[in-house]
Amino acid sequence: MTTTDQVAQYLIEDQMADLTDAIREAVQNGVDSPGSERVLVSVTPDRTVVCDDGAGVDLAEKAGRRDLSVLGAGTKARDDDATLGEWGIGTGAIIAKGAVRIWSGHQALCFDYQDARDTAPFAQAAGRNGVVVDTEHAFDGVCVTIDHYANEVPAPDSYRWPRIYDRLCERFGYLTFRTGVEIVVNGTPVDRGHPFDTVDDARVAVTRETTDAYLALTHTPDQGLAIYSNGLYVTTDHDAGVGGVVVSNGNLTLNFGRTDIQSGCDRWGRIQETLEDARIALYDQLSDNALAAQTRSMMAELIATDEGLRERWRGRQVFQLVTETPVSLAQIQAAPQIALQEGVGHGADALVERGSIILDTTDQATDQLARAARDDDAAITLPDTFVVHERAEALGIWEGYTRLADIELTTRQGRYLLFARALADAMGIDRTISWGEATADAWTDGYTRIVITDSAVTSPKRAVWTHDLFLVLCHEAAHDRSDKRRTAHGRRFESRFRELLEDPSARQAYTDLVGAIQEQGFKRVFRDRGVTLG
Repeated sequence: MTTTDQVAQYLIEDQMADLTDAIREAVQNGVDSPGSERVLVSVTPDRTVVCDDGAGVDLAEKAGRRDLSVLGAGTKARDDDATLGEWGIGTGAIIAKGAVRIWSGHQALCFDYQDARDTAPFAQAAGRNGVVVDTEHAFDGVCVTIDHYANEVPAPDSYRWPRIYDRLCERFGYLTFRTGVEIVVNGTPVDRGHPFDTVDDARVAVTRETTDAYLALTHTPDQGLAIYSNGLYVTTDHDAGVGGVVVSNGNLTLNFGRTDIQSGCDRWGRIQETLEDARIALYDQLSDNALAAQTRSMMAELIATDEGLRERWRGRQVFQLVTETPVSLAQIQAAPQIALQEGVGHGADALVERGSIILDTTDQATDQLARAARDDDAAITLPDTFVVHERAEALGIWEGYTRLADIELTTRQGRYLLFARALADAMGIDRTISWGEATADAWTDGYTRIVITDSAVTSPKRAVWTHDLFLVLCHEAAHDRSDKRRTAHGRRFESRFRELLEDPSARQAYTDLVGAIQEQGFKRVFRDRGVTLG
């Protein structure tokens, strides 16, 4: 195998790894065909057919056959925004996936790259060598048929086929918008309309239109920013700190696989400048309570590197304490001392409750701030730090957690525990309820156990302590991970806690239990409900 053959094989077999890549190339060629107004795509597990109504290709001429059979021989220029193709390798991507017939006029160019067919019209075709055959009827435009190789596509009953159909619709989402050519996949037109339409229903959105692109940004960083080159999907940037779409007004310079943007693409460089401004405008519209972790991380990076934004967002609650409480740069810098710690740890939660600033470096945004402050030429200064366990010891904060056996409890503690167990069972809280000692009112491992302490009960009056225990059970049940070392009182916890607290069935369970005790007494109710001390 010569070097040229090896390069060709690499381009055909490795760079175009998916059936959707081959179909994309066929559709691109159809859209680029002069006079084309519609491209029809039919995909089944056995065969793909792509037809366009353009001017077609004269396969009787040597130039027409060469453009479709020789890698790199296409006439499309990389800087030609009137066409989508760039490299002249589209046919190579197509022939890798099956026995291919490219039919135009009264002739068809046939390929059998894997030399897997021994019947006409593929009997004489093998590798990159195509064979031209006459057809009984003429086709106006170009019709590409790919009879799939079994080893290049999923099994006919595979779950992956619906995904392939969905990805095709995604790939061609804005092609009609950019070219005016209608794309129909399996009978359904694929047209997402104007890029700005995608953010019509977003609560917070920013749109920009420039000579280079259309940008429609939303605050959905977890979904990523979908990037389209001249209407064709390229990739999704999950590090952009925003969601939405970017549709370039003209071709981006892409890699061979058309799956990423090459460095040095001037148009993309200008688009990124617009993206940076639009992203800041989007963040300015968001309330602090709405900031996602990725958003805070991006804001932290900008605060560390941009003096103007540092002052502009100094009061924004971008960072996080070990209790998952949000905090601003202004609050951090106003503290006489701060601490940096990975997670809450023993005693840290109590110190934060007393007003200490203990930053959680497991949070990406907060860690970025800490690292930026440690740089030799740091533009951000932070207060001096203290050691958490030394501060806790100096303030007399007990840092232990002890679970007590039932036989160690006083009569009062035993009654509280029996009530809590009966209430947890009535509320459907599937965790073992115990009594213990700690500075916290209670703690949980987030899965199997809740331990309550004396401090959860604020009054010996029945109407008060029963409600205290209802609140603490709702609180601990809302934690889906241990709060013994990490008191997670962030937005996610608050949402779950509020839902449980306001759940009518939970409140009814509490009311029914208290009412039964009022009428029948503690002993009978506990006996009837099967709750005991071990």
